[in-house]
Amino acid sequence: MENIDLALWDPNTRRAVALKDRLDMFAGDAGATVIPADLKAPVKAHDAVFLSFDECDEPVLHVARTVRQSGEMTFILIVNDKGRDLTPLFRPKIRPGGVLFRPVQNTQIRDILEEIADELDRLTQNESEDLFIFKAEGAMRRVPLRDILFFEASVKKVIIHTKGQEISYYDSIENLSSTLPPHFIRCHRSFIVNTRMVKELRMAEMELGLNSGERVPISRSYRNSVKQAIAGQVVPDNVF
Repeated sequence: MENIDLALWDPNTRRAVALKDRLDMFAGDAGATVIPADLKAPVKAHDAVFLSFDECDEPVLHVARTVRQSGEMTFILIVNDKGRDLTPLFRPKIRPGGVLFRPVQNTQIRDILEEIADELDRLTQNESEDLFIFKAEGAMRRVPLRDILFFEASVKKVIIHTKGQEISYYDSIENLSSTLPPHFIRCHRSFIVNTRMVKELRMAEMELGLNSGERVPISRSYRNSVKQAIAGQVVPDNVF
């Protein structure tokens, strides 16, 4: 089983520490991420997130929805006691992938993570054309290409910009540009943009306006190729 990018959430600090110690045995080099108990901001996407709690109340549902919004492919695993009502979690906006009842054994964790690893491999093989796959923090990560706005070079890393998060990993724009599908184009020495996310081509300002509201620069050396690639898909009034 390859290292899986794992995270956990539990408002009980003692339980969170104990669960992290156990998940670290299966996580990547950086170990399992602990999501803050008082989660208020979006979280980055993970392969699998363990949600451990007592009562299935609104704070728990908020965390579960936030985790799901961070990654459509994230496996959400519930850790709880037998006999508790977990039905509020089984809804389309959350979609948990499994339940582990306390006391949880290491063999149970291993078995479910092996199943997740097999499923991730299957998804990668079947949908590799629709996924951007890379290694970050010792674990393989997968981001749907449709969610990516643009890539940005930053020192020795590349930053992946999506509508909900920024993820950095070690690579170069030069290497990346040869591995992406045709609708990702180089527009600047430090930027590759998803043309399907472009709303405006503003040649006077030498920038692209994205449907997220963000703007990406165009350098002179790429202006002609960008104009050729973009001009046919944006509304004429938005080409300046």
